[in-house]
Amino acid sequence: MKRFVFLFALLVFALYGLQAQEMQITGNVTSFEDGSALPGVSVVVKGTTLGTVTDFEGSYSIAVPEGATTLIFSFVGMQTREVAIGTSRTINVAMETDAIRMDEVVVVGYGTSTREASTGSVAVVHSDEIQDIPEVSFDKMLAGKVAGVHVTAQSGQPGAASQMRIRGASSLYAGNEPLYIVDGIPVMSGDLTYFTNTGNALAAINPNDIESISVLKDAAAASVYGSRASNGVVIITTKSGAAGKSKVNFRASYGISSLTNDRKIDVLTPEQLIEYKRAAVINVGMDPDDPSGAYYTPYSILEQPMNNWMKAVTRLGNLQDYELSVTGGNDKTKHYTSAAYGSNEGVFPGIDYTKYQLRSNIDHAISDKLSMGVKLNAFHSKQNDVAMQSLYYVNPIFAAVGILPWTPIKNEDGTYNLRIPEWANSSPLATAEHDDQWELQNNLMGTAYIEWEPIPGLKFKTNNSVKFVDGEGRRYWSPEADYAGTATLQVSRTKRRGITSSNTASYTKYINNHNLNLLAGFEANDYQYNAYYIYSPNVDPSIPFPNTATAGDDDADYSETEYGLLSFFGIADYNYDNRYYFRASLRTDGSSRFGANNRWGTFYSVGASWNLHNEAFLDNINAINLLKLRASYGISGNDRIGDFEHWGVYSSREYNGVSGMAPDRPANPDLTWELSTSYNVGVDFGLLNRVSGTIEYYYRLTSDMLLDVPLSYTSGFASLRQNVGELKNSGVEALVNVNILNGSVRWNVGANLGANRSEILDLAGQEEIISGRFIHRVGESFLNYYLFDFAGVNPVNGEALWYKHIPDPDNPDDETVLLTNLYSEASKIIAGSPEPKFLGGINTDVAWKGFNLSANLEYKWGNKVSVEELRYLSSDGNWWNNNQFNLVMDYWKEPGDLTKTPKPLAYNTTNSYGYYNTRWMYDGSYLRIKNVTLAYSLPANLVKKMKLANLRIYGSAVNAFTFHKVDFWDPERGESGLEFGMHPMTKSFVIGLDLTF
Repeated sequence: MKRFVFLFALLVFALYGLQAQEMQITGNVTSFEDGSALPGVSVVVKGTTLGTVTDFEGSYSIAVPEGATTLIFSFVGMQTREVAIGTSRTINVAMETDAIRMDEVVVVGYGTSTREASTGSVAVVHSDEIQDIPEVSFDKMLAGKVAGVHVTAQSGQPGAASQMRIRGASSLYAGNEPLYIVDGIPVMSGDLTYFTNTGNALAAINPNDIESISVLKDAAAASVYGSRASNGVVIITTKSGAAGKSKVNFRASYGISSLTNDRKIDVLTPEQLIEYKRAAVINVGMDPDDPSGAYYTPYSILEQPMNNWMKAVTRLGNLQDYELSVTGGNDKTKHYTSAAYGSNEGVFPGIDYTKYQLRSNIDHAISDKLSMGVKLNAFHSKQNDVAMQSLYYVNPIFAAVGILPWTPIKNEDGTYNLRIPEWANSSPLATAEHDDQWELQNNLMGTAYIEWEPIPGLKFKTNNSVKFVDGEGRRYWSPEADYAGTATLQVSRTKRRGITSSNTASYTKYINNHNLNLLAGFEANDYQYNAYYIYSPNVDPSIPFPNTATAGDDDADYSETEYGLLSFFGIADYNYDNRYYFRASLRTDGSSRFGANNRWGTFYSVGASWNLHNEAFLDNINAINLLKLRASYGISGNDRIGDFEHWGVYSSREYNGVSGMAPDRPANPDLTWELSTSYNVGVDFGLLNRVSGTIEYYYRLTSDMLLDVPLSYTSGFASLRQNVGELKNSGVEALVNVNILNGSVRWNVGANLGANRSEILDLAGQEEIISGRFIHRVGESFLNYYLFDFAGVNPVNGEALWYKHIPDPDNPDDETVLLTNLYSEASKIIAGSPEPKFLGGINTDVAWKGFNLSANLEYKWGNKVSVEELRYLSSDGNWWNNNQFNLVMDYWKEPGDLTKTPKPLAYNTTNSYGYYNTRWMYDGSYLRIKNVTLAYSLPANLVKKMKLANLRIYGSAVNAFTFHKVDFWDPERGESGLEFGMHPMTKSFVIGLDLTF
C-alpha cells in the first residue's frame, strides 16, 4: 500500500511538470439543411479524449491544448466534420445528414472514448433508440439491439426481472449477470423482492433519464473492472443539463396489454371436453353412460350452466406513464431534473405494478479548475401479484385451463365458489381479490463528485455514492379465499446498503502526433444486507397483523450478510497520428468473499487497433470512410458467489431429542475468483457514407471454475466447493447499418447477429454433473436437457412409445436402440440445449415530413424449450377430472392414426404424460416483432405559434406478433427454457404525447 501511494505521488508530481498552455475556442453548430441549432453535438480535440457537447442553442466552448490541430464534430445521424483549428478562437460548423455514427463519443470504464479510438468491443445504444418503448426497465429494451447480448424474460409480469447474457454464460455456480454501472458507480441488480414472484432492481432507473448505454463485451473494454467483469459490463450514463435557456419536457402515454397468444392456444370447449372424457372412459373398458359407475360422463352434463374460466381470469391490462423533466443552466451551473409516475395493471386480476421516480443531476463549475456535481435518484414501487412461479392451484393461467367449465365461478349469494374439488377447492379469483401478496421497494442512490484540474490535462476526481434499498413484503391468506376458513400471515423486511468511493487521477498529453492518456485510481465498496421474516398462522381476520396471532404459533427468522471490495487500478491509452491505438489496464482487487490464501487477485488487458482509413495509401479511396482492425487480450474475474462460502459453517441439528450445532460445510481458505481469459479480434468499417458495421470473433475461457468436488465420506462431508473447472465460449458477431435513402425521405436499416458456442472442458475429473432436468457434460455445451427419449405414438394401439438405448459393451460409441411402451425402461438422452445457436435483431427507421416509422425485430434460432406444464394440461386422461388444452384433440382414435398424442385413458397410470421427457420439448426459435412506433412531430412554424419548442405524438406496439412453433402462449421461457408455471409474455399497444416548451 505504501509503495502504491509513493508511486502514485511520484506520477502526479512528474505529470505536474508537463503542463502546457491552452486556447479557448467557442462556436455554434447548426444543421446544413435548415440552419437550426443542433444541441448535443460532440466536439472532440482530434487525437485526444478531450471533448464537450453543444448546449440547447447549439453553442459550445472547449479548451484546446497546445499543439492540437483539429476539432472533430459528431452527432447522431450527421456526417462527422473535421475542422482545422488555425488561429481563430471562433469556429462555427454546419453538419449534414449521415446515418453512420463514425466518431461518436462512447462511455467506457472510468472515462470516455470515441468509436474511432476504441480498441475493445463496445456497443452503444442511445436514448433515441429506446425513448418510445413502454417497458418498465431499460434491460428489456436491449433485446435484439446489441449483437451477442441475449436478453431473456423470466416472466411477463409487470416489473419482472430479466436475464442478460453477454457472449454466453461463464459459470455453473457463480453468477452470470453483467456488472451494471450508473454514472460511474456499481448498482444493485436482479430480483431483490422477498414474497413476490419476481422483481427488477433496474426498474429504479427511469429509461427516459438515460443518455446512453454502453455494453462492454471483451477484456480490453471490461477488464478494468477486474473481479466483476467476466460477464461483461453495462454502463448507463444519465442525462445532464446544458447551458442555455431552460427546457421543460412533458411526456404522457396510455396503453392496453393482453396475453401473447399468436398460436391461438385455448382450452377444450365443453363439447370437446365431454367427447375427450368419454373416450378416456371407453378406452379403459368402462361405460360413460352407466350412472352407477365411477366414470359416469353423460352428455346431459352439457345442459348445466357453463363458465369460461379463461375469460374470467384474464383481462385487458392497462399501462400509463407520466413524466416531467426540466433541463438548463448557464456557464457555471447545469441541471437536469425529472419526476415520473407509472402504473401497470396486469392481464390477470390481482397483479399490478406502480412506481414513482425522481432524479436530479446538478453540475457546477466552482472555477475554471474546480467543478463538482450531485446526482440523486429516488424510487418507490409497489408490486401486487399472486403466486405464479410454480404450478400453484391459485396460479390463474394454470387454473383457467384445469378447472371444469361447468364448475360455478360464484355462489348464489355472490361470493366466490370455493367448492372446486377438481382444483383442491381453490379459486384464483377469490385469491386475487382477498389475499395479499405484495412488496414495497424504496430505492435511494446519491452520488457526489469533485473534479480538480490544477493544470491543463491533469485531473483528480473523487466520485462517492451511497445506495439504500428498503423492502417490505406481505403475504396474507384470507379466510374468504381459504376453503378451511383460516387466516395466515407472513411479513418480511429487507434492508440493503452499499457505499462506493471511486478516486482517480488522469493525465492527457498531446505532442505533435502523439497522444498519451494515463489514469490511476483506487476504489472501495462496502455492502450490507439484513432481513427478517415472521410467520403468523391463525391471525384475527379483522386485524390481520402478527400481534393478533397466538404467540406460541409464531415463527420468525433473521439473516444478515456483508462484504467488502478494495481495488487499485490503472489505464494507459496511447495513439499515434490517429492511426495506431494501444490500450492497457491493470487492476488488483481484494475481496472479503474469498479465502485468506487467495483474497487478492490481479486482472489486466491489452488492446490495439489500426485505423487503415487514416493511412496515406487509402487517401484516394473515397468509398472507405472507416476501416479499422482491432485485437485485444485480457483476464477478468467473477466474484458472484455467497459472502461466506470460504468459511466452515455450522447448522442446527437434533439428536436423541437434544438440539445442538454440528459442522455443515468445511472451510476452504484457497477459494478464489473464477478467471475469464478473453481474446477478441474485429473489423469496423464504413462505406460510401451509407454503410457501417462490425465483424468480430471472440474466444473466452473460464478457468478455476467453482464446482462442488465430491469428498470421501470419512471426512464427514459430501463435497467441497473448489476452483477446478473449465468452460469456453467462442463465437462470431456481426453488425451492419445501411442508410438507404437520405433526402426528403430518410430510410435506415440495420441488423445484428451473434453466434455463440459453449463447451465444458473440465469438471474436476468428473465426466458429468446431472442436476434435475439438465446435465453438464465434458465436451458438450454449457447447459443441456437430459430427458427420457419419447418415441411417439404407436399407430397400432395408441400407446406412448419410448426409446431404450442399450450400449455395446465392446464398443462404447455404438448402441442398440429398441422401442418400449414402458416408461420405466426409457433411456435418458442429451436432448438439446436452451442456448440459441444464433440470436440478434433487425431494425429499420423511415422519416418523411415529420412522420417517423421505426421497427425492431428480435430473433433466436436453434434453442430448445420444454413446456412441462403440458404433462398436466395434456395428460392423456391422467387428469381425467380436469379440463385440458385443445391440442389434445389430436389424440389417437383408431389403428393407423399417426398422431402426436396418445389415446386418453381415464386416470392413466402408464406414465405417458411423465416428467423429464422429450415429449414436451419444442424448437424454441422465434422471430418477434419486438417494437413498432409511428410518430409525428408537428411542423416547427406551427409549434412556434403554440409557444412550444416541440410537439410529438406517437403510437407504439411491444411484442406485436411472434412467429414460433411452441404449443404455448409464448416461446420465451427464461434462460433455462423451463420457467415452470411462469406468467406468460404480454403484448402492449400505447399512444403517447411528447412536448417541450
